[in-house]
Amino acid sequence: MIPAENSSCVVLVPVGSQIEPACEAGLKDLEKRGYPVWRVRGYAAIDQGRNQMATDAIAQGFKETMWIDSDIAFDPNAVDRLRTHQLPITCGVYPKKGKRELAIHVLPGTEKIVFGKDASLTEIKYAATGFLHVRREVYLKVQADLKLPLCNTRWKNPMVPFFMPMVQPESWGSWYLAEDYAFSERARRCGYQVWADTSIRLGHIGSYSYSWEDAGSDTKRFASYTYHLTDQKNES
Repeated sequence: MIPAENSSCVVLVPVGSQIEPACEAGLKDLEKRGYPVWRVRGYAAIDQGRNQMATDAIAQGFKETMWIDSDIAFDPNAVDRLRTHQLPITCGVYPKKGKRELAIHVLPGTEKIVFGKDASLTEIKYAATGFLHVRREVYLKVQADLKLPLCNTRWKNPMVPFFMPMVQPESWGSWYLAEDYAFSERARRCGYQVWADTSIRLGHIGSYSYSWEDAGSDTKRFASYTYHLTDQKNES
């Protein structure tokens, strides 16, 4: 039986060029579980795309949004897991493409992150939007507290700039926050914490050049893995 509450959480999938097969397989499974899935193409500017999709979801009365990028491979059970935490903002963590970095920004003083079976919820500073669960209350409070305007009212589909990039003053200068980190910053300014469930394994799909070593050995996978942060600047 499909849980009735699944229909209250819309899965938002902005699509640049294509949806990776591994991602599409997960999306189809979510649809079978009763989740509405919006695959939205046509936005060259990702911040505007996210603004519009979030605004439309709120206007249609959804209680939750689940952002999944089209290049993320995931187990559909991970969506259920994020929702069961009953937190305003939670995410899964994945690496950046082509870099030995995570697509999050940690809180100052964080020395390590444990992944896998020994993991627990970890508070972070900024989350990427590739696998991000956000409850309706966050959008409404951010809009109200920060007085975000309703934009593009002269056209058919106005939007609220939840994901508008911003410049964040830091002790070392100014930091240009792209749309995902800017959303986290706005939420934090409104009193919300951003949490990561590091027990969830995600794949960030991209191009990869195979060579001799790949023919003779497998990539190692671990049930539990500790990621040590030796340079905070590398985690932005």
